[in-house]
Amino acid sequence: MTQTAKQYDSTEGMSEACANGLRNLLTACADTKLMLGYHYGEWTFGPPELEAAIAGCSLCQTELGHVRLLHGLLKRHYGADPVQLIEGREPAEFASISYLDRDLEDWAELVAANYVVDLALTRLLHSLKGSSFTPLRMSLEKMLDEERYHIHHGQGWFRMLCGKNEDCRRAAEAAMNRAIASVTEWFGPANEPEDEALVAAGVKSRTNPEVFEDLLADIEQLVGPLGVRIEVAQVGQTDGWNPATRRARTGGPSEHMLYHLRGSKNAVFKLKQ
Repeated sequence: MTQTAKQYDSTEGMSEACANGLRNLLTACADTKLMLGYHYGEWTFGPPELEAAIAGCSLCQTELGHVRLLHGLLKRHYGADPVQLIEGREPAEFASISYLDRDLEDWAELVAANYVVDLALTRLLHSLKGSSFTPLRMSLEKMLDEERYHIHHGQGWFRMLCGKNEDCRRAAEAAMNRAIASVTEWFGPANEPEDEALVAAGVKSRTNPEVFEDLLADIEQLVGPLGVRIEVAQVGQTDGWNPATRRARTGGPSEHMLYHLRGSKNAVFKLKQ
């Protein structure tokens, strides 16, 4: 019989690596959901079908609701200021998946964000489902239930693009592989100390490389029959990987995107100054 992992109602009693890793993980999930919400909102206008516009609005609302929840955990357990997390950081301080750093130029790129990036985050959340960090575990059921719709939406549109014509299939394949490359970097190297500390403490059930393998298996199951080829960069090629930004190099969302996401031109009208 396996020994029950210690349960944590706060970060008290965690090792330094575990507490730091949890903070970085919550921040990275919130940052990625924030940028996903931005892109879904942008594509509320201009998708191929009216139903996709309605779906984009719903996807955006869901992700921003999850951001609020994750920011609440960061505020309560790390003293983070949710306003500062959105308004006050430089682009290079964000820990979102780099595929989302720039505008998504066409529908295939948006579908890849939905199908690959969103799914990567959902698979990571699944690894936290039985988390020994009680405040997070109690929040996951709602998030994962809502994310099921995101998975179905991304899979459905990816199938449709691949079945439409050869140009659409190639565009979907190229966007998918760009997204996978960004996700590969975001999950980071094997044996990363903070990730190992989170697994050892029972905060996560699987390491980042294991979660990444789960993601690839999910993708392969869908795209294999469609004749789409997956290209995966070596996960180990992450020299200089920073656990706070989940990147091996300096980067971050574009200033243009952050300007609009933050509502900078309407700062004077904000209710909280």
